[in-house]
Amino acid sequence: MSRLILLTLLLIFTAFTSAQVVTFNTPSNKVAVNANIILTWQYNAPTTAGNGTATGILSIVNSGTKDTTVIDNNVPLAPKSYQWKVNVPPGNYYLTLNDGTGDKATGNFDVFDPSAGATPTSGSAPTGSSGSSSTGSPSSNPPSPASTVKSGAAPVKISFTGSDKILFSFIVVTAAIMHFT
Repeated sequence: MSRLILLTLLLIFTAFTSAQVVTFNTPSNKVAVNANIILTWQYNAPTTAGNGTATGILSIVNSGTKDTTVIDNNVPLAPKSYQWKVNVPPGNYYLTLNDGTGDKATGNFDVFDPSAGATPTSGSAPTGSSGSSSTGSPSSNPPSPASTVKSGAAPVKISFTGSDKILFSFIVVTAAIMHFT
């Protein structure tokens, strides 16, 4: 009976300390190189988080080659937005935001060079995509997380937030109590 109570308390604690990005909104369908754009997402922070220091890893992935470029390793999640200067060559891309629970991806969007005089056509989107992601709407068909990192890419350092450390400590103590009772 005591194990059931401890398990219930562990699940309740986990529910209150877990924070995650729910959706990551797609930028407008066509974005100019060197433009400053605002990226937005929905973030569910637990009421116990308090200080709002949770961070994530923001990356951009070339839809054709699957090459991944990390934009920022330490994006604060609580503001629910991030200003980014588009610094990738023209092409078709999607963004990913990893909050520690896995990558959340936007839909595909095109980056074009305004000095070239023409914007890309919507036909440059890969098969299976409508080619016209709407502004501010979450992706209905995000790419699989396994395909977002190019093989041979350097591993990313994992950092734990305060609530992660508390949760890990609670799990270790609970496991020890359950083992010795």
